[in-house]
Amino acid sequence: MDKHLLKTTAQRLNIHDDSVLNKIEEFLRLYQSKSSLKTLNDQTKIVLCTDLASQHLGKAFDKETALALSGLKKSTYHNQLNTLEKILGLDRTLSISDVCIQLGCTAIKDLAKDYLEKFRNLGKDLDHPQYVAAAIYFACKSKKIALDKQKLISISRLRPSQWKELLSSFEKLGINHVNENQRGRSEVILDETLNMDCDNKEKTCDQNVPVEFEEYEVWKKRILEEANEALKIIK
Repeated sequence: MDKHLLKTTAQRLNIHDDSVLNKIEEFLRLYQSKSSLKTLNDQTKIVLCTDLASQHLGKAFDKETALALSGLKKSTYHNQLNTLEKILGLDRTLSISDVCIQLGCTAIKDLAKDYLEKFRNLGKDLDHPQYVAAAIYFACKSKKIALDKQKLISISRLRPSQWKELLSSFEKLGINHVNENQRGRSEVILDETLNMDCDNKEKTCDQNVPVEFEEYEVWKKRILEEANEALKIIK
């Protein structure tokens, strides 16, 4: 491997991040060990590996400059990129189990699969690793398990801004909403207090006793105070 050529090519592509440079070297080594193809020159290999490394790590990449440096036509470039991706095994669909093991969060594996099924029901193409990453994110968030977010974003093969947009879009669809059984104790007690209050008012009405209606803010304050008192009793 010509490290000088790698460095100068990366610089021309405005790549200075050590994590990307290390990933390029990793991909080049894998390529050389797995492929006997001699059709590409060293610079073209470096450009293609830089493209894949940038995608893999969610980094910006100058496609136009890459195309010029590769010496390939646009269609040939994309064909070679797809071939290289297959040689390196990057086209393989990530599994929940593999990523959970990689991130050390196997406890949420089944829950993550449930989230992935929700994505499938939304008509999403689950071949892209972003959905596996998002499923694991929501599962960990639900169980309050800490994880390496940067590594997860890297696995998603999205840029940080794209990752945020993805999570936001799912949150708007209610993907991360808890069910009734997961609500906080104060919410449940408040609901019970409200129901009791309504029941009492109904009984009063049934007895034909004049009802004195409270101002909304007064009523709200009273109900919250009663809920807090109920919490104190439970504690």
